[in-house]
This record gives sequence, structure tokens and C-alpha cells, in this order.
Amino acid sequence: MDFWCKSSAERVYKHTRKQKADCARINLHTGKNMCVSAQLLLREVEGAFDVTDVTLAGVPEGVEAEICVQDYAVFNDGLPYPDILKPGKSVHVPSNTTQGLWVHLWVSGQAAEGITPVTCTVKTSRGDFIANFSLRVYPVVIPEPAESAFGHEYFFCTTGFFPPEGKPWTPPVTPFYDTCRYTDRWWELLANYARAMKVLRVNSLNITPIDFLIDAGSKRISETEWHFDYTLLDQFIELFLREGSFRYLTLSAPVSSVWGKTILGCGDHGDIVWYEIGKPEAEHWARAYWGGIYKHFEEKGWLSMLNLRLQDEPHTTEYWYWAREIAEQVCPGIPCGEPLDTHEIALQLAGKCNQYVPRLEVYASDPYFYRERQKAGDTVWCYSCCFPEENWWLNKFIDLPHSYSRMIKWACFAQGITGFLHWGFNHWGERTIYGIQPNARYKGDGYIVYPDIENFGVLHSNRGVATREGLYDWELLHMLGQKDMASALAIARSVARTFEDFTHNEADIDAARIALLEALCQ
Repeated sequence: MDFWCKSSAERVYKHTRKQKADCARINLHTGKNMCVSAQLLLREVEGAFDVTDVTLAGVPEGVEAEICVQDYAVFNDGLPYPDILKPGKSVHVPSNTTQGLWVHLWVSGQAAEGITPVTCTVKTSRGDFIANFSLRVYPVVIPEPAESAFGHEYFFCTTGFFPPEGKPWTPPVTPFYDTCRYTDRWWELLANYARAMKVLRVNSLNITPIDFLIDAGSKRISETEWHFDYTLLDQFIELFLREGSFRYLTLSAPVSSVWGKTILGCGDHGDIVWYEIGKPEAEHWARAYWGGIYKHFEEKGWLSMLNLRLQDEPHTTEYWYWAREIAEQVCPGIPCGEPLDTHEIALQLAGKCNQYVPRLEVYASDPYFYRERQKAGDTVWCYSCCFPEENWWLNKFIDLPHSYSRMIKWACFAQGITGFLHWGFNHWGERTIYGIQPNARYKGDGYIVYPDIENFGVLHSNRGVATREGLYDWELLHMLGQKDMASALAIARSVARTFEDFTHNEADIDAARIALLEALCQ
């Protein structure tokens, strides 16, 4: 049987053969408050076998180990893309199949510095196999997500995978039934989402307040007034602040996306309505809604965390300008930002927008403009959603190497970008184009985690691990940049200069991580 190790940056397919240089040894380099990972691979051509257990010896104090079994997502192209990571230490392996096991070592801030040998034993029905790790912990501590200078956000569904009573949950359908909303089980699911976000270093919580307001009994009480009940919204935010690690509370855009014309609101009977922009009731609602949020968040002590989105991907400025003027008056000093899928609109928002979030190719069309906006005091993030889909762009599709997900953050540092917005977190069954359906065009674009039905939580993914490692790398680059920006940029550009100009050798990423850690210790 073949048994060997791989870096976490490398993609290993189900039928990958062992290479001549592969061996059962791997060197792991990490700072503190980080997780460092390695892949163990087993392959037997003579017949099926079982992995029965995985044990680790020599793990130092302050380090926690987690073992995951690699699983694969299969689409209509028939390829088994490695993406799903299931906690566990046993699996049945068919003949002529490469089986991956991921070892995650969570290094706390209290872990001792230095080099520690760690022995990993994989027990199988064909005998025991041993991998030797060299774990080097550097005296570098990265901040918690809530303290990070880099913003990281996902669009996510608060709905979950509650099946009809007495029936199983069957992928790819993701049913949600309103009878389960606000039950203890529902809040438990949200708590698991929050914990998963902390693991993925998500520090910007995307919030859609209108559902919580209406479900709590909010309604219109006169032509110009609304009664707002913030009870459920507060419970939602407090849960995520308690279980996660957030720096920003970002309100989703109420103005209808792309072409605008209407704004999502609350009606006379506590129902969801769309008010037509240009009519007095739309302005009355917008002032009451944003003004009420401002005052309430001020009372809760959350105002410094608040960000507003007004109109997702606007294709005209008329309605965005209308919303911005009102928000500026009733929410003084609160940043307003927008995902932008056209550069023309970005140009027209200059001087009004506080946080530009261009899609990758939109940013690449005119980086100078966004640098000028940064000089003017604005913030620049980037985002990905379906496009750009060509394989010469960094993106997080399942059918791209998961190292692309990691290198996105290197390119962000090289370009001076300080945040990233992803579509999406858990949109498993929304549409076939980016869900988990076999005919998904943008494979995996709508989700970075998978539903864990048995444990009522989520399963992580290769892409999620790679994204998290990229965020660790950004923190190290940022720390070095505060000491020596020229050196930090040189190391960053050895991995990714832009979202189109990057290395295709995973070993370059590992070498750059080591160079960063070494530079920070000098």
C-alpha cells in the first residue's frame, strides 16, 4: 500500500497516484492562534481496505488536534472534486482509490515556541502506517477575527435544513418550514453557523433585519410612523456576538438590487411590502427604518460596528443617491458601501460611497481609481459572485484548485485591499447555477460549508480551510508590513501580484509562509 503526505495547499483527487518524491513526512510551520494542516494519503491497487483509526503522539500542550476524512463533490462532469471534510478517523476505501485524511493542529496563543516532533499512526485493515510531522511554532501571534484589520464577510441564509415532519432531508433540496423558525432547534442551528463562521474567521455579520422586525410584530401605525420591535433582531445579533468573533454588523441592502425603483419595507398589517421610490411613503419608511436602527444600535452599544448597504449591485445611480441622502441624514457617520459589478457605477459613486466593494474583474479594470478612493479616506474591499468564471482568475469554485481560495487574500494584500465579501456561506439549494445540484455552473459558489444533518451543524471544506489559511497569511503580511512594507510586498507578490497574476506552484505558498514567519522573528 502507498502512504504519503501532502501540503494542505495541494489538491489531491480520488485517483491521484503517488509521485516519486512523495514520502511519509511533512514539516509544518505556524504562528500562534492559527491552525496548520496536512494531508495523509493512502492508496491500494490490490483491493479495498478500511481505515479504522488515526492517532497522534507528541502533540505539545497548547495544541489541539482534529482529524477529518476527505470526501468528494461530484457534478455532471463526473469528476470527484475534493472539497468536503468530515470529522472522523475511519473510512472504507475502494481499490485503486486515493483516500485523504486531513490533520488539523490548532495552535493556541499559549503554545510553546520551537520545534516538536509529532507522530501520526493510521491504523488500517492492511496494517499500521506512520507519518512523521515536524511542528514548528514561531513566536508570532495573530489577532482574533474581531480584532483583525481585514474584513471577511459571507452572504448567508438564516434558514436551514429542517425537513417536513416525518420525512428525511434529501439533498440537493434545502427545505425550510416557518413552523421551525424561532424554536430552540432553530436557534441551535444559528449558533452552529456562528461557531463555523468563527472557525472561518468571518468578522463581518451580514444581517437582513426586516424579517426579524416583522416577525416580532413591527408594523406601520400611521402615514409617517412605524412601530418597531427589535426583540428578535437583538436575540439574533447577541447570539452571533456571543458565539462568533465579529467586528462589523453589516445591514443588507433594502433597495431592490440592480435597477432599484422599490425599497423593502413593513406594511400596515405587519407584512412585507415594496414601497415605490419617489412616493412619500418610501421616504417616510426609509427615514423610520434607518433612523430607528441607528437609535437602537446606539442604545445597544453597537453603533461603532454598524455598516450599511443600500442597493446590491446598482446599475443606475438614481435610487442609490436617493437612499444615500436619507441614510446620511438619519445615520450620521455610518459607512455606506456596495458590491459593484460595473466600474461605470463605481465612478459615479465617487465622493458618496464610503466602502467600495468591486467584483474582482471590476477592480482589475481600474485599480488606480480605487487607490485614489483609499487616499480620499474610503475603504476598498472586493467580492466574488459567479464571475469572473474563467480559470485564469483567482476564485473559489470547486473545480478550481482550492489554493486559489487561499491566494485571493495574498492578492488582496499586494493590491492594498482590506476586505472580501463572498457569495455565499450556505446557499445550498437556492438555484442550480451555484447550488450543490449536479448541473451547477458555478460549482460551490453559493456555499463554503455543507449541511451536517446528523449533528445539526455544518461540515467544512477544502476551500474553507484554504480561505482561512489565506486570512492567516494576510495577518502575517500585515504584521510584517507594519515593520517593513517593502519586504511584505515582495513576499506577497511571490505568490500573487493580482487576481490574474499568481503562482501555479503550491510549494511557493508554503515557502512564502515560512519566509513571513522567519522575517517576523528577526
